[in-house]
Amino acid sequence: MTQLAHAGQAASRSGDDVQDVHQGRRHDLAVAALHTWSEYGYSHVSVRNIARRTRFSHGMVHYYFRSKDALVAECVRIIQESHIFGADVSAAGDVLAVSHIVADAICDSLRTHRRLHRIRFDLRNQSQFERELRGYALEVEHAHDVAVQAIRRRYETLGWTFDPPFELLAIQVDALRERAVRADLLGDDLPVAVTQLRTDLLRVLPG
Repeated sequence: MTQLAHAGQAASRSGDDVQDVHQGRRHDLAVAALHTWSEYGYSHVSVRNIARRTRFSHGMVHYYFRSKDALVAECVRIIQESHIFGADVSAAGDVLAVSHIVADAICDSLRTHRRLHRIRFDLRNQSQFERELRGYALEVEHAHDVAVQAIRRRYETLGWTFDPPFELLAIQVDALRERAVRADLLGDDLPVAVTQLRTDLLRVLPG
């Protein structure tokens, strides 16, 4: 192999390393934004506040995220890609099995991604007053609706007929999730809130 080829490979590896560092820093800053949002609310998400919560200067944060809107967009992207609403019910053999899988998935998601769920509800509430947030709120709610409709189809495939309509059940389930998120936010014991959530979910889900 020629020296030029060696140099090309080295440059490629160097470029990959730089890209990895760039993505790593961007990820760290996005995580700091998520923590800030989940603890203090949307109003505290800013380039300046994120700089205060990380080892990076204000200028460095601004390099990766030129504005608050860019930070919010990255937070929404992470929520969408985290699949916090889904439940794999494809293998469920009956309606009761679907309900248990859904209840467990909702509870596991709250344990694992409690901050993302906090942000989702805060985003939904704030979008009523902040016009620039409405598009982001719709994106997150669309991800929720897609996951919910997949669950609906599995129930219907197994012969379940929704009466009252499925949409009312979906609203009720989401209200129970929001109550658990609020309990956690207000300082209640999360395991207790999740246990209560599972009990209540199994009371309202089919079966």
